[in-house]
Amino acid sequence: MKILKYLLLLLLVIVGGLLLFTTLQPNNYDVKRSKLIEAPVSAVYNNINDYKNWKTWGPWYDDDPTIKETYADQTSGIGGAYSWTSKDGPGNMQTIALEENKSISQKLQFSDYEPGDTYWSFEETEGGTNVTWGMKSDKIPFMFKFFGALSGGMDNMLGPMLEKGLDKIANVMPEYIKNNPPAPPKETFTLGSILSLKQDAQQFIGYKQVCKIDHEAMTKLYMEFMPKSGIYAANQKLADTDYTPASVFTKWDEEKGEAEFYIGLIVRKDIALDKGMEKVTLPDGKNIMITKYGPYGTGDMEAHMAIDQYLKENGLEQNGAIWELYLNDPMLVKPEDVETEIHYPVK
Repeated sequence: MKILKYLLLLLLVIVGGLLLFTTLQPNNYDVKRSKLIEAPVSAVYNNINDYKNWKTWGPWYDDDPTIKETYADQTSGIGGAYSWTSKDGPGNMQTIALEENKSISQKLQFSDYEPGDTYWSFEETEGGTNVTWGMKSDKIPFMFKFFGALSGGMDNMLGPMLEKGLDKIANVMPEYIKNNPPAPPKETFTLGSILSLKQDAQQFIGYKQVCKIDHEAMTKLYMEFMPKSGIYAANQKLADTDYTPASVFTKWDEEKGEAEFYIGLIVRKDIALDKGMEKVTLPDGKNIMITKYGPYGTGDMEAHMAIDQYLKENGLEQNGAIWELYLNDPMLVKPEDVETEIHYPVK
């Protein structure tokens, strides 16, 4: 009987000691781990940003295969969320802030305990992406402090899980990239100021085209006839200063979806016409011009809309065919530096 009493007393002392030790533990923690992942920063960021991808690398699934997820209507970006049930109870997580390819901030809650913070940072490096995954809280629930104390501190309890998760992310990235190839970089453009010009008559020679208003179809025509025009200029021994690659638009019917235009050259000396070429005289007079910097096909609509608005504001009317000048070689300059002048004759 005395032995039982001593055992109970010893147990009380141990429990009391553990409770006291737990009480003396810090009320806050900030545990993080980092890893270099050999993948583009956009791919790593996009994977982690969508909770539906977490099942492929979440380290907790190895310890509890009974976890069942419920996804919100939105699972990525600010407001993206999901919840789960597990043998340890329910939980939920929501994204509260992010900076694309830079950082993600999330709120994590287990059962009815005070929520904590989860955070990610992404740094593009020569070898891939340096990813940091961290968890922190200023109000640790007593139960978490207790288990943390038994583990030798919150860093010892959470750190290995974070490391394991980062390793698993690195392992799934090749398959993720294969199934989700990076989107091509967005093409950008800039527009210069709109200028009013007084211009002398100009001679244009080019190959007439009639086709549907379709970007792909028109691009194919430019890919065929613009080089053909350049080759003809070279065969005619024209210097670079003797001509400018250009196109002239004589018809643009939105209702019928048809366009009529010429692809060729504005020339500054008389030369014979190639087979299939026609000559178009651009008359002297006033014209409105805007310069667009950017890849062909990008920003064209915005440039024409800007001129259209200018004409309305200044009481002007289009008076003849529109022409475009292509002032540099897209093979020799950066995409954002490709220069196109757009001219509208007006009255």
